[in-house]
Amino acid sequence: MKSFHKLKINYTIGLFVLVNLIFSQTTDSNGILDGYIHAGLENNPSIKQAFKQWKAAEAKVRYSKGLPNPTISFGYFLESVQTAAGPQETKIGIMQKIPWFGKRKANGNAQTARAEMAFSQLEKKRLAITHEIRNVWYDQYYLMRITDLTQQNFELIQNWDSVIRSKYITSRTGHPDLIKTQIELIQLEDELLSLENQKRPLLESFRSLINEQDLLEISVPDSLSFTLTEINRNIFLGMIKDSNPDLMMATAEFEMSKARLKRVKLNRMPDFGVGMEKIGTGEKPENKFSGKDPLVAKVSFDIPLWFGKNKSAIKSANLSLESVQQKNISIQNELEAKLERVLYELEESNRQIQLYQNVLIPKGLESLGATEKAYRADKIDFLSLVDAQRRLLKFQMKYEKALINFLKAKSKLSNLTGEKIS
Repeated sequence: MKSFHKLKINYTIGLFVLVNLIFSQTTDSNGILDGYIHAGLENNPSIKQAFKQWKAAEAKVRYSKGLPNPTISFGYFLESVQTAAGPQETKIGIMQKIPWFGKRKANGNAQTARAEMAFSQLEKKRLAITHEIRNVWYDQYYLMRITDLTQQNFELIQNWDSVIRSKYITSRTGHPDLIKTQIELIQLEDELLSLENQKRPLLESFRSLINEQDLLEISVPDSLSFTLTEINRNIFLGMIKDSNPDLMMATAEFEMSKARLKRVKLNRMPDFGVGMEKIGTGEKPENKFSGKDPLVAKVSFDIPLWFGKNKSAIKSANLSLESVQQKNISIQNELEAKLERVLYELEESNRQIQLYQNVLIPKGLESLGATEKAYRADKIDFLSLVDAQRRLLKFQMKYEKALINFLKAKSKLSNLTGEKIS
């Protein structure tokens, strides 16, 4: 409950506050990404909708604790009732119904829990939008890096093409090598065109997330750096239990079900009402009490006579409470499974990053240099040179993919823990 009210204050004072402690990237990359996330959290219509729903549920808390509206009645005697003071002609009264002790409090507790559920739904939506913005931004960065690497490869093949033409003119190489070069260039041109065509869908997705249709391009840095967060499963489980919006929502639903059960049990107790009634009396000649209007104090009770109906309602509320308990356990199990999957993705992508960065890419560069030197000396054929370049390009692309997978896995972990990672 306390965490709900603290977070509620944050939302009231400043619309949305983003915590990006999980990532340790370059200052420029953090600034660019944080700016997009801030814009998305302020402008995304689904977040605005969830915010309004939370505020609407919160506004109902006071309303749910209130008394029902009083009843005013008016009557006219079709036949006057003769009394010592005169004929009774009209009557007017007011009655206030008062629920049994505890019913209003139970209603308020149920609505408070419903407001907390709405807030947890807002948190879930905020985390989901943040995660989606990161994912699309990382995809844009990956697309930019793959395009750059492919372009560099294209330019390198172009340089080789001039070398092969010189060899062909001096009859040091055959026509097949020249054809292979042209085929390789055509294939790379096609890859570059395909990569260029992928920019538009990414841009449209990003525009939708941050709700800025005038955005012309997604800004990304030339490179991303990171530090590996220490992986401690038990610490992450504790964060999930404290801050995961699905668990927060399930806890609030459990509190709401308990309040409803208590409210249903109180239906066995009668509601009562208090009121006043004034009877309009006509004049009666030669009577000193003539025309005096009597006041009547009234008390009423609702009798909960249908015991079978109340018993069925209590049984239904008990079953609903048990259902929510099982739902809570199911959510915890699912979140633990998701955590295991994310931790595996972090460890696997980090292993691949270290492998390509420290071993395979340096070896690939060394191999390409030696192969190119051997080709210029006519010791190997052109196909061996192309294979060496393709192998290096493959290593570089896999490194970039592993880096993006690592950052996306961190974003998933941040989403699971409710942005509590440092």
